[in-house]
Amino acid sequence: MSSVNTMHRALLISEILSNIISHISVDERPGVWPFEYVTSSKPTLFALALTCRAFSEQALDALWNNFKGVEPLMRCPGIIPAPQKSLREDQCYPIIPTETQLAIIARHGHRVRSLRVGTNYWRRDYITQAFLRTMAGSFKNLVPNLRSLEIGFPSGLLHLVPPLLGPRLQHFSINIRDYEKNGHHLHTVLQCLPSYCPSLESLVVLKSYHLFREREPPFVLPMSHAIQKMPKLRTVTVPAITKDALVYLGGLPSVTNISTHLPAGSDLEDILGSSRNPKLFENVDSVDWEIKEWRDVEVFTHLWPHKLTSMTLRSEVKFDPSLLQVLCDSLHVREAFKNLQYIYLSEPIPCRLSSSIIITVDTIRSLFHLSQLRVVDIDTRSCLSIGANDLVEMAEAWHFLEVLLLNKTDGSMSSAAPMPQWITVPEVVGFVELRPSLKRLCVGITLSTIDDDYDMDKASLHALRPRNSDSRLKNLTLKYPRDEEYIRQTYSSDFEILFSKLFPRVNQLHPSQEFQILHSDSIEPRTQRT
Repeated sequence: MSSVNTMHRALLISEILSNIISHISVDERPGVWPFEYVTSSKPTLFALALTCRAFSEQALDALWNNFKGVEPLMRCPGIIPAPQKSLREDQCYPIIPTETQLAIIARHGHRVRSLRVGTNYWRRDYITQAFLRTMAGSFKNLVPNLRSLEIGFPSGLLHLVPPLLGPRLQHFSINIRDYEKNGHHLHTVLQCLPSYCPSLESLVVLKSYHLFREREPPFVLPMSHAIQKMPKLRTVTVPAITKDALVYLGGLPSVTNISTHLPAGSDLEDILGSSRNPKLFENVDSVDWEIKEWRDVEVFTHLWPHKLTSMTLRSEVKFDPSLLQVLCDSLHVREAFKNLQYIYLSEPIPCRLSSSIIITVDTIRSLFHLSQLRVVDIDTRSCLSIGANDLVEMAEAWHFLEVLLLNKTDGSMSSAAPMPQWITVPEVVGFVELRPSLKRLCVGITLSTIDDDYDMDKASLHALRPRNSDSRLKNLTLKYPRDEEYIRQTYSSDFEILFSKLFPRVNQLHPSQEFQILHSDSIEPRTQRT
């Protein structure tokens, strides 16, 4: 009697099959694996869906879960050809799907949970736009179970968005790249959101930096009106907002995160004054303010009524060290900021690099009293003068520190005249040992002492034992002065060997030059290795 191979009964358990499929869909989770090691999971999921009826539903759900563009929905019923076939250029006529085609679209459209639609994700042809235009006129929803929608195409095409909006949509993000000619289309989308998407929890409205730099975006008023009709919002990220809309958000018990322009001091006094509801912003634990005037920050730190765990301040002007110190002092003495776990201070990239503005550890020393800090990210376009002893103070003050980023973009580190400070590689190792909880670090170093600190002979480096450590550091960025590039070039691959031994758990190492302006007399001469 011949044996018959049968599927293991464990695979009929929905939870087990779901777990297997979640690993197949790894390419839909950015950052889990490096891009170069990931191949598309869609052919595998398609094959799995064809295996048997027991696998079909979950495999199809995973296959259709996350898409870029609406073309896949148009291909299934044959509205547009397969990717390997080209469209005829004369097919520029209105698209009117048949009932059969709409039924096929509905069969798959209800599985889509996440959709990104923009100039980078869809074909720039008339037929795709004509299809969405027809669907908009028919008031049919293409993806009724959609949870997340990202829009990134020009304002002139925003009238095509309504067919993608639905009652189960929770996260809506739109990137405004232009406005002047077709602003009314954006207003239409904003007006539709409260009625079309009653379950909306997250609203993200971004704009290109070049838009409205000199004035308030003209869509703020209709956007604010729309926000005041959304009762389930939890997180809001918008370029600006009216005072009434901000008060509305503060009164919603569901709102936990607000990111927008910091209101003027007089508006803050009106919003947060003693006559207001004491429960305003009671559940908000994270704020992200874009700052126009630093005196508004003083009002905010003085009046903010409830405890925060995360705070981001993005300044439109260069940091003034004295004002920055006042801010740090305010955070230290106010009860509302005692539980801060995340703090991010940044200047805009268009600011010019400056060697005349020097921020020292004394400027931020008051932050050492915030013992719950886990993430400290200070990103300026000035000289951030931090030495080895300062790192030791940080390690001793912030016992739960996981991320420390100092001028990660392109500001200079440690080299401020007249008393430049240089952190050596062994001192970085010592800091990592003092704070083993650290997972990510960006700091300025000098390479000038590397010959004295380590035997850079290749054989000796290979013989060096990897450092035995409890450190959890995975991501390390070391910025060295531009005039030390010759040292980097001299040792080249030797550095890779050395750092792999010193930081064996680091999987992302980024040694890079500082983008800095240095006075010539602030750099000590160094002897090149022969």
